[in-house]
Amino acid sequence: MIGWIKSRFNDIRFRNKLLLSHLVIALIPILLLGLLSFIQSYRIQMKELRSEADASLEQVTNIMDYKINRYNTLSEFMVLNREFSQIFTKDYDDNYYNMYLDFRDIMEPLISNIKMMDDNIEGISFYTSGELLGIRNNILPIGEFRSQAWYDGFRGRRWVVDGEKLYLVQELISNPKDSNFMVISIQHDSIFGDLDNLSEHVSVHIEDSDQHVIFQENRKQNAATELEKREPSDLSLNRSLSSNGWTIHYSLLNTNAYANAMGIFQITLFVIFLSLIVTFLFIYIISNNFTRRILRLKYKVDKVERNNLEVIIQSSSRDEFGELTNGIGKMLRRINSLISQVYHAEIAKKESEYNRLISQINPHFLYNTLSFIRWRAEKKADIETVYMVSALARFYRTTLNQGRHMTTIEAETQHIKAYLDLQLIMNDGLFDVNYDIDEELLQAEVIHFVLQPIVENAIKHGFVKPDATDYCIQITINRVNEGIKLAVTDNGAGMMPEQIVRLLTSENGGCGVRNVNDRIKLYYGQDHGLAIRSEPGHGTEVSMVIPTSSA
Repeated sequence: MIGWIKSRFNDIRFRNKLLLSHLVIALIPILLLGLLSFIQSYRIQMKELRSEADASLEQVTNIMDYKINRYNTLSEFMVLNREFSQIFTKDYDDNYYNMYLDFRDIMEPLISNIKMMDDNIEGISFYTSGELLGIRNNILPIGEFRSQAWYDGFRGRRWVVDGEKLYLVQELISNPKDSNFMVISIQHDSIFGDLDNLSEHVSVHIEDSDQHVIFQENRKQNAATELEKREPSDLSLNRSLSSNGWTIHYSLLNTNAYANAMGIFQITLFVIFLSLIVTFLFIYIISNNFTRRILRLKYKVDKVERNNLEVIIQSSSRDEFGELTNGIGKMLRRINSLISQVYHAEIAKKESEYNRLISQINPHFLYNTLSFIRWRAEKKADIETVYMVSALARFYRTTLNQGRHMTTIEAETQHIKAYLDLQLIMNDGLFDVNYDIDEELLQAEVIHFVLQPIVENAIKHGFVKPDATDYCIQITINRVNEGIKLAVTDNGAGMMPEQIVRLLTSENGGCGVRNVNDRIKLYYGQDHGLAIRSEPGHGTEVSMVIPTSSA
């Protein structure tokens, strides 16, 4: 047999011998490369699928945590509402009229607001053993609640999935003799709808804290079953939701990775066949290296375009491309330096404007006030004159603030009280003033001269009817999650949206609302500033939030 092969080989023409020998020699590395390519491609595909599944699972987990936490927050908002909780703990003594008033004025508006905040809430029911039974259709006896198949005597808060029904169950504050629960019915797809848009090679199910399956993906169920029969799952991932203890399980099928690897294997064989010419390989390597440098520079320039000016652009190469890269890096550093200079110059400009405004207090206000004091002194006793002079002196003393830009909330409060005392006398008690100030915040620091321009604007433009008797200004200073909130609320004429825009952007030549807004942004950052809520005929609220770290 071997002799016959050698005889036939010797009879072949020399050119064909060379071609055949080169073909046989080339087939060995081609087959080896193809096999290695298949193995490596399969590993890469599995790694990419795992990365994709892990990223997808992380995203789904974050989205579900966000949605569930949002409903948890709404539930806590209702439960922690003192007036709402007192409805279930109050002893009405069969006084159904008081019970009706509490439901009409407290409970029903609160429920309506909650439903308005989220369209996915289908209904809110209450189960109680107290006196409230029969007052509304959504108030049911506690016995019906305890007869539910999913009730096991739990306390506190729990998420319940009953078939296609999704509930948030929250225990309410109760008397020792009463038991009260709130059940919020939520649309099933609002929580689980995103799970139907996953990749076809990923299956998912969710278990509760007791390891009961509460969700099973039914999309393309038959196709997934066939895939599982042909190729078992090679990868399983899971994530626990921090909001309610549910666990999301991902199962990744390796069939897709195997098919992709085979496709890459076939393509690799074809490419290797066409790539036997050495020069082509060299050109490919050189061009790929050059392209990689361009893509790396483009990636960094794209970051700069997205306002990330902290990117470091630098190259150790000495060719023209290296010089170009280093030139762009130097230009970026110069831009950062110029931005810093402009920013500090803007702060200096605003500080100068503020100092100028403080030093040029409106002489008309001083003249009118002193004239009014003189007129009152001639007409009435000296006690009122002393009061007015004291208020005026206190006003200007707190206005000047010894030249400092920062002051305490206590000093700012004294300043605005002095200003309002004078305005009340000058306007013959046109309006009432209410103060709601947290005394624990009095020593916190705030930018000087931020409340008076807002109050002045409310009196000047809000109280436009001199014969009105029910005008009122509310000064509120309290702590919020973001820091300390200062608010000025009036029940005056209100504003249209375009008036609000002009108030914050127009040049008015004085220490007005726009200047206060600009100073807040300069001191605390662009994320801060004045927030204005207003409706024509229903008054205006102007508020600001000072970060806790700055307060």
